[in-house]
Amino acid sequence: MIKGAIFDLDGTLIDSMFIWDTVGEDYLKSLGIVPNENLTEIFRTFTLEQAAEYYRQHYNVQLSVQEITEGINHMVEETYRTKVLLKTGVTDCLIRLQRAGIKMCIATVTDRPIVEDVTKRLGIREYFSEIFTCAEVGCSKETPEIYRQARNHLGTKKTETIVFEDVLHALKTAKKDGFKVAAVYDSHEPRQEEMKAISDYYITDFGSFCLQTKMKTTLTIAGSDSSGGAGIQADIKTITMHGVYAMSAIAALTAQNTLGVQAISDVSPEFLKKQLDAVFEDIFPDSVKIGMVSSSELIDVIADRLIFYKAKNVVIDPVMVATSGSALIKTDAIKTLVSKLLPIATLVTPNIPEAEVLSGMKIKSKEDMQKAAENIGENYGCSVLLKGGHSINDANDLLYDSGKMIWFSGKRIDNSNTHGTGCTLSSAIASNLAKGMSLADSVKKAKDYISDALAAGLDLGKGSGPIKHNFTIDSGI
Repeated sequence: MIKGAIFDLDGTLIDSMFIWDTVGEDYLKSLGIVPNENLTEIFRTFTLEQAAEYYRQHYNVQLSVQEITEGINHMVEETYRTKVLLKTGVTDCLIRLQRAGIKMCIATVTDRPIVEDVTKRLGIREYFSEIFTCAEVGCSKETPEIYRQARNHLGTKKTETIVFEDVLHALKTAKKDGFKVAAVYDSHEPRQEEMKAISDYYITDFGSFCLQTKMKTTLTIAGSDSSGGAGIQADIKTITMHGVYAMSAIAALTAQNTLGVQAISDVSPEFLKKQLDAVFEDIFPDSVKIGMVSSSELIDVIADRLIFYKAKNVVIDPVMVATSGSALIKTDAIKTLVSKLLPIATLVTPNIPEAEVLSGMKIKSKEDMQKAAENIGENYGCSVLLKGGHSINDANDLLYDSGKMIWFSGKRIDNSNTHGTGCTLSSAIASNLAKGMSLADSVKKAKDYISDALAAGLDLGKGSGPIKHNFTIDSGI
């Protein structure tokens, strides 16, 4: 639940970014100096004091920092007094937020006198309990300090506080620090797709904005498990429990239960293609999880469609053998998996036996895990989460990511019901990636989820039963 809101000013609440397109050059020209570079970016990321110091160092301006900032402020204030207007729907939005009991303040690069003047002139100053400026805080928006001070003033938690920004670098700063973020469209920020990808809200018109989170989406491509513990069913449960919208493309039907797999019936490549096209052309997924795909023909279709649509955050669980011991993939399909899918993966999540197949080496120790993970990662150009749950250690997993190795410790839980844990882990990771988490954080949170689902002690079936995906929901009586 959102309880606090931190608003940027320029480009967010007011349509003013045009000022900063030329003010840097205009100020130098007013001093009789012809700039030898485009100064637009300097005024988008620097405080006025930083810009003044830049002029002194790079253009030998013989004025003090205070004199320079006063001169720039005078030019800017004149424009603010006569030309700057609110963005569409701002006042109505602020009224709605105030009525909802949401506390609001401003955090901006613009200096306080200008902020005070323009917000009063435009009739919105009363909605904000305080103004925080980069100059007063002593930072730029490349660091989160200004948002932290604003949040402390509001008295809200980060997860209850939303930061409104119109430029990508500021959004990234707030998002990385744990805030909810709303991307506000401004024509001066060309990286709108990146803004959409990392934001919880995307605003083109404040008049139609409401605090309903833009739901992230994950597509699972896998086989159906008729007993519900693994495959598509486990994926959908996991994705849903992570607060992400689950979509599916079914690659195969299986007749299976906790005792084993009785039969597998692949869908046709043509039908799998139609499923993938239907999803991507309507609700583009924020991440993709790929599980059991048993034939080369189906893998070819998946690779073709993911490349065609430029899919992102692709997590591959290279399912080869079920928990019960039943083979789930044809031998020739493994070669296609390796040659077609792994090179387009963000992450592949093999267990020890699967990693032995992919790396071509036996894994008997922690050192072997490191060698195998590096082998797979370097050969196929993807990150690797090598799961150590097969008698190598106490469920310690190894992430190999861009040459770096990170160990995730895990305590082995005394629960023989582990049907679908691989499907669940990879789906949890994909869900976390869809929400904008880093790869390492996605893995850590997914492992925590698996541990809790195992510890819940669900006991169904006569064999290796499923884990309790919905452990946070009280089943009652």
